[in-house]
Amino acid sequence: MGDLYQSYAELAAAEEEGVDYRILSSSPPGATWASIAIHGGGIEAGSGEMAEAVAAGGLMRYYQFDGMKPSGNQDLHITSSNFDEPTALALVGGARRCLSFHGYTGTTGVAETAIGGLDAEMVARVRARLESAGFRVITAPSEIAGTNPANICNKTSTSMGVQLEMSRAQREAFFTDFTRTGRATKPRTADFYRYVAAVRGAFIGRGHVTLGSVNVSRYTLMPAPAADVDLVATVATDKTAVGGGHFLALVARYQDTNNSYVARLEFSTSQTVILTLRRRVAGTETLLQQHTTALTHAPGRRFWIRFRVTGSTLRARTWDGGPEPGVWQVETTDTSLTAPGQIGMRSILSSANTNTLPVVASWGDFAELSGPQRMTVARSTNGVVKPHTAGTDVRLAQPTIVAL
Repeated sequence: MGDLYQSYAELAAAEEEGVDYRILSSSPPGATWASIAIHGGGIEAGSGEMAEAVAAGGLMRYYQFDGMKPSGNQDLHITSSNFDEPTALALVGGARRCLSFHGYTGTTGVAETAIGGLDAEMVARVRARLESAGFRVITAPSEIAGTNPANICNKTSTSMGVQLEMSRAQREAFFTDFTRTGRATKPRTADFYRYVAAVRGAFIGRGHVTLGSVNVSRYTLMPAPAADVDLVATVATDKTAVGGGHFLALVARYQDTNNSYVARLEFSTSQTVILTLRRRVAGTETLLQQHTTALTHAPGRRFWIRFRVTGSTLRARTWDGGPEPGVWQVETTDTSLTAPGQIGMRSILSSANTNTLPVVASWGDFAELSGPQRMTVARSTNGVVKPHTAGTDVRLAQPTIVAL
């Protein structure tokens, strides 16, 4: 069945803004990407929530045409190649790249995303990230391929974008309650946040922390949603360790530089990769568990690390690009720190390290599996935390975090 309205002007003449629909948008300074849902709210349920979450924290420009009618929201559907609402055109036109989220029926019970658009490079990157996160992705059929130059997703300054059509089963999997009220007020599932993290990962790139001194911690931190967290990231360094190791850690329940839990990778002087669980309490760091892996460190070689803290149980594992191990390589219990704290990453060189400085730690793919968060960077020397030298907050989802 065709659309009731062929343009926004036709729709606006017949429907009441603020009652039947609303327009939500933001354009953070410097944001060069757009995350949009032109069929949000009750039109293609779940697409607006996904667009908003991907853009969260000022990461991208955000737009949603939110269908608010008690019923009959399909009447508000304007096909992507005809969608000419002025706020959307201006917002997308000022962006270099666009991610346009939609919903389609799909096959009953099959959770999948049909991806298309003219931005072939970004289509490939988003697809790879989603598939790596365990989501089913197919090439969009012609009717939803997003390749029409008139499609709103392709009206960027580069004349190309990405269209993500999420099946109903996929969208339902994101919410514990798929009603409008439930989507707004009830918890979202781990699948929702994994999907957000995967899409944002196509934008993230990698952040570099430059270690110009030995025995000086660089923390990249964010608020945690709870005391119980599940963290994952990749990390590499640009040199082989000399004299003493490179220490790269995921951090949980961080209260200050003297109190936190860490899951630490050591790139040793023998190129061995060692995984440990550690606690820092009142400035004293204690080894809790250790596992010497069969992995070999080399400059630029990336390693995954995952750190889960649940109640008094701490678990971690590491791998190097193959399938994630099915077992935790280190696991222990500890009750020293129970309160929620910040989460993030810590980079430090052994006091014995004699590398020609700086050593650059490259972090990427960071996700807190219960939700995306905003990050700030700090450095600490002798327990004193100071703003990083650039003097601004940064987000992991920017191409470069910071060079310290």
